[in-house]
Amino acid sequence: MNKALLLKTTLALALATPLLASAESQLVTGTGTATARLNLQVVIPGFIALKVGTGAILSNTNTVDLVNFVLTDPQVGVDGNIAATSGGVVPVQLLSNIGNVNFASTGAALTSGPDSIPLSQIAVASAGTLPHPAFGAAATTVTPTSGRTINRTSNWTFSYNHQGATAPVGAGTYTTQVTYTAVAP
Repeated sequence: MNKALLLKTTLALALATPLLASAESQLVTGTGTATARLNLQVVIPGFIALKVGTGAILSNTNTVDLVNFVLTDPQVGVDGNIAATSGGVVPVQLLSNIGNVNFASTGAALTSGPDSIPLSQIAVASAGTLPHPAFGAAATTVTPTSGRTINRTSNWTFSYNHQGATAPVGAGTYTTQVTYTAVAP
């Protein structure tokens, strides 16, 4: 095949391609009924959105909230639950459209120099439809609220089980960071 014929053939195919993708049509003469069909398609991507703390769901925010416990002098030497002095009620929300989601939390002990407080001494009460996952435990399955969608919200209230009389720790500012994960199974 010569180059001129190949070029003409390629050009003819390129010009005819829009005709191959044309819409359906029907011509009826007289008093008949003409029909034509149209395919519709909506593509919705799957997503998981998790918000822990302040900020808006469905946005990327890099602000990490702080739950702070500042003990008073009388609390230091006794055992008991201590309410947070700031940030103790944390709003959370989980949205998804993919069906079940595995939900977990991980974190290390709170440390100040060589001293540490086990994360197990932090308790979390949940008011709402999204329970707090146990620190360091296997992921829990969050099931859809309708169809394959999840829309769960809660307020988590944190408290510290201080062991000032039975297992005292040294003075200091003890810190750690907890990571919450929501993932498709």
